[in-house]
Amino acid sequence: MTEMTHETLLVPLLVFCRIGACFMVLPGFSSDRIPVQLRLFAAFGVSLAITPLVYDIVRPSAVETPGNLFAMIAIESATGILLGFLVRILFLALEFVALAMANFAGYGSVFSHAVDNNDPSSPYAVFVTTPAIVLFFVSDQHVNIISMLQRSYDVIKVGMAIAAPPNLQMIVNTFDSTFKMTLQLSGALVVYSITVNFAFGFLSKMVPQIPIYFVSTPFVVLGGLIILLQTDKTILEIFSSLVGQAIQTIGQNG
Repeated sequence: MTEMTHETLLVPLLVFCRIGACFMVLPGFSSDRIPVQLRLFAAFGVSLAITPLVYDIVRPSAVETPGNLFAMIAIESATGILLGFLVRILFLALEFVALAMANFAGYGSVFSHAVDNNDPSSPYAVFVTTPAIVLFFVSDQHVNIISMLQRSYDVIKVGMAIAAPPNLQMIVNTFDSTFKMTLQLSGALVVYSITVNFAFGFLSKMVPQIPIYFVSTPFVVLGGLIILLQTDKTILEIFSSLVGQAIQTIGQNG
């Protein structure tokens, strides 16, 4: 029979600090629509599942003095937030570019609440962001997140400071590449917006008697919706693939 020691409790606690903090900021899991109790139980269950796999890695850190242990809990929580935020950046960038696409398509003045939170958003942007979150679960990316958290113990040791320059450089590079990628995905609507506004602006100069704004708005809105219907599938497929690659990279490099 295994002897019950303080390490038996402290090791799952340290694992839970990293897993629970990561789940706090992950897309989908951190939604206001999911009850707090359910998120807590999900993080607790994943922590118990990962603990046997990383027990030997975490155990040496469980014999620290109480003062160092509190510092380690804080560092592990910050590490989990960092890992979750690196994934969250992708969805924040998609949400940003979805709102930009709504403005390009003439839906910028129409606001409602987003599906996954209470922040104001455009219904046009919801057609982009909501399927992306659904694909996150349908394509089993949440399972890859669990594998990423397990592999993170090989790269970011328990109690290791996360403010090292390589990690900060990774955050900057992730921001840079992610926002470039999402802006490229919205390229069709950028070209459409420039072309249609230039055309109607030229028409307004040629025939100033026509209230061109009121005439052009229905055509701009309809054209933007048609382009979204034609490109939304491709955008989501590319984005889902890039999310999978990002999760794999984060798991390998920390």
